Amino acid sequence: MVSKEERPYVIINCAASADGKIALPDKRQVRISSKEDFDRVMRLREECDAVLVGIGTVLTDDPKLNVKYDTSKQPAKVVLDTKLRIPEDAEVFKGGTKVYILTGKDVERTIEKENAEVLRCNLSKDGLIDLKEAMKLLREKGIKRLLVEGGATVIWNFLKEGLFDEFNIYISPIIIGGAKTPTIADGDGVKNENEIIKLRLKEVKKLGDGLLIRYEPWK
Repeated sequence: MVSKEERPYVIINCAASADGKIALPDKRQVRISSKEDFDRVMRLREECDAVLVGIGTVLTDDPKLNVKYDTSKQPAKVVLDTKLRIPEDAEVFKGGTKVYILTGKDVERTIEKENAEVLRCNLSKDGLIDLKEAMKLLREKGIKRLLVEGGATVIWNFLKEGLFDEFNIYISPIIIGGAKTPTIADGDGVKNENEIIKLRLKEVKKLGDGLLIRYEPWK
């Protein structure tokens, strides 16, 4: 286990349709948040030391992960990238803020970017970045408050490992559908009832034309 003192304070944040989908059936990004929720997420980014996504999000959506209004504080960026597939022209490298790329220890490639730092980690039994080790490395780099934005497999693994302090979901009044459409938390899912991840409801409030639901770990 990794203690709270050894890792950043972790906020998982996502937006979903009323049926729990976070993208189109073909996995393309779609605007789900209202203006009010978009503004909330920008404030969250500004308040955090870093924003984290998986390599799938980078390859599919190519996000900048910055605060999209004038501010003196832009967060660092963190990408979970087991095989170091990130393109050197990815948007996350633009803007000058630090980019931490967490990859496997056996990966030979490196990134020739002035603002990039490759952190090599052990892999889990599933062949993914060992999140406990990754959180310790990020804390050692001075990241005290981390915003996890996805994608669905990344969110699932943070939830499964219990590596979060807040879990915020904005529910938009839309339906997307599709049996294979990405949901809030994908991954392998639980194997039985005993593995179900319990949450404690902290707050529900109307935000724009949707709902913001805030959870914390069940303790």
